[in-house]
Amino acid sequence: MLSQHAAEVCRECGGECCRRIKCEFYSERFGSCPIFEYRPAKCRLYFCEKILENEALSERERHILNQPARELSETLRRGWGIGIFIEPPIKVGDKSWLTSLGIDAEVTEIIDSLETGTLGADSARDGFLYIVRRCRRDT
Repeated sequence: MLSQHAAEVCRECGGECCRRIKCEFYSERFGSCPIFEYRPAKCRLYFCEKILENEALSERERHILNQPARELSETLRRGWGIGIFIEPPIKVGDKSWLTSLGIDAEVTEIIDSLETGTLGADSARDGFLYIVRRCRRDT
């Protein structure tokens, strides 16, 4: 349900959440998250308030989405501190999460090529999806 409503809102977002969490896959040249269908748990928990303001949500759906988020936030705050999930950027220990996966150089190369115009947004997105799918197969 969350992904269904998020997809509608995220298409118009322009990468606001990606910028807020300082995602290393994000570039202003993308209109939205280039790996949306594979985004990490931290991103999935970082949906903006626009999701709950979506008029397409029924009151029941709004309650179902909002209540567990509040309960999860409270549980995390008491247990580990909510920062593990919502404080940007995404890190594992002191390192970028991409470094811990061994893909930081590949991602940086694609972003650099995209930013300099030697690679188009569609090709960059395809490159990212290839990397993500490869990582998912390897784990």
